[in-house]
Amino acid sequence: MTNKALRAVRHRRRVYAKYKDASHPAYVKAAKSAHKLIDQAKRKFEEQLAHKIKEDRKSFFAYARSKSKSSIRIGSLVKDQGQLVTEASEKADALNDFFASVFTREDESDVPTAVTYFSGSEDNKLVDISIEPQDIAAKLSKLKPDKAAGDDNMAPRFLKEVSNEIAVPIAMIFRK
Repeated sequence: MTNKALRAVRHRRRVYAKYKDASHPAYVKAAKSAHKLIDQAKRKFEEQLAHKIKEDRKSFFAYARSKSKSSIRIGSLVKDQGQLVTEASEKADALNDFFASVFTREDESDVPTAVTYFSGSEDNKLVDISIEPQDIAAKLSKLKPDKAAGDDNMAPRFLKEVSNEIAVPIAMIFRK
């Protein structure tokens, strides 16, 4: 909310506190003014979000999610025996048991072996892969900085910023 809209809301509250009547002309005027300024501030905020969506997707989707009326909650569950489950860990176990019940155990005694397609000698096998630091730096610089960290807990924004510095050590690691 802009400062101007905030001042208008405060003014509306002061006018209401003074007259204690929502139909008083002074309050009606203050309420209309506040409502108009709030709508303008909201519209301006949404336009800025839409304008910056390429650089800052998280803010846009956080705002869109906040406007959603649906809540993502799992209510109480009933197990097979008729027990009512309310704790989160018990709900997770109940759902896991339910969905795991449709899977069967495979017979591991008769697992097929993979067919070998390479028919050359050991000397002709691919042993060394050529990975250049420029390729690594180019791939890292294309990362989207507003995405979540991967399994290594390295933020894409960080990797993108240090891509030129870490490209050579990474290339050396993959050459070994």
